Amino acid sequence: MKALACFATLILAVTACGPAESSADGSAGPSATDGAPAESPVVEGTIRVALGDIESVETLALFIAVERVRERGIDVELIELADEDLANQAVVGGQADIGLGAPYGLIQELDAPVRIFCRLATAAFFPVVDKELYPDWQALDGETLTVHSRASGTEAIARLIEQVEGIEFGELSYVPGSEVRATALLQGTVTATILDIPNKNFVMSEAPDRFHILPIPDIAATDEALFGNVEWLQENEALAQVLLEEILTVWRSMVDDPSFVVEERERLGLLTDLPAELEEELLPYYEQAGEEGLFSTDCGGSEAAQDDFEFYTVAGTLVGEPEDLVVEDFWYLAPSEQALESLGD
Repeated sequence: MKALACFATLILAVTACGPAESSADGSAGPSATDGAPAESPVVEGTIRVALGDIESVETLALFIAVERVRERGIDVELIELADEDLANQAVVGGQADIGLGAPYGLIQELDAPVRIFCRLATAAFFPVVDKELYPDWQALDGETLTVHSRASGTEAIARLIEQVEGIEFGELSYVPGSEVRATALLQGTVTATILDIPNKNFVMSEAPDRFHILPIPDIAATDEALFGNVEWLQENEALAQVLLEEILTVWRSMVDDPSFVVEERERLGLLTDLPAELEEELLPYYEQAGEEGLFSTDCGGSEAAQDDFEFYTVAGTLVGEPEDLVVEDFWYLAPSEQALESLGD
């Protein structure tokens, strides 16, 4: 991606990226106010976003929203780190303002000074395994399952599977990036993992005779959310509001018409090095995810938090009874409420 920051280390040498470049056809693209809600005030400042994942079909919509925020005159620094653990630590330590994930365990166990402020998507994952080695979950008792990262939705699903199926994985191996895990499956270096929609479809189309999908319980919980450093959120509600206005605009547009993502990707010159096999999965992914209601078009709010309390307590990520957990201990609701009001909700 043209505007990505130089990769930072957690030793806190954060490198800022410059302003967004022109679109792929050489035009300057829309003005900074295009797409801005009519009543939104002009806001200036910088948002530092820590990323622990690679650019992918699944993250494309977020990068589109980021570019639209830049078009409104706000500097967005994207800080790529090796995994979500480092990205989380960067937000906790104040070296980044915002991260992506579902940091419930981080907040409860470590009293981390971060809060969730918008659900981006609900969980839609598929355990894809070598069918000869693992015909069912019982065959994976004591075996290795590869997931995205610690405190991720895939790890929580793995813990839930252990409880539901009465098994215990011998090891959880952490490999960030669904594309990376899909490639590892096809190469044989991984034999059981959890994938997102496009990479599940890719693997099953490439080797349907080698792999199959094991069942998991129905899940209505956050897979990906925006969370921020509490101090930054309190001091920069207007910046967070603009970010959410553009995210919600993109999310609603792609739910209404998934080809919006394809058109915006071309306009902004994003993900230009996407492999051909994943290029074919781009539009089908957004069509399927939109039809299944995976994208949150209202940030979720208190209702999403309650769903998460139910799931993450069962999965063992959170301790306590769901009804005893307090939304405000994990969420900062003001920016989403302000963004929704600005958008006319």
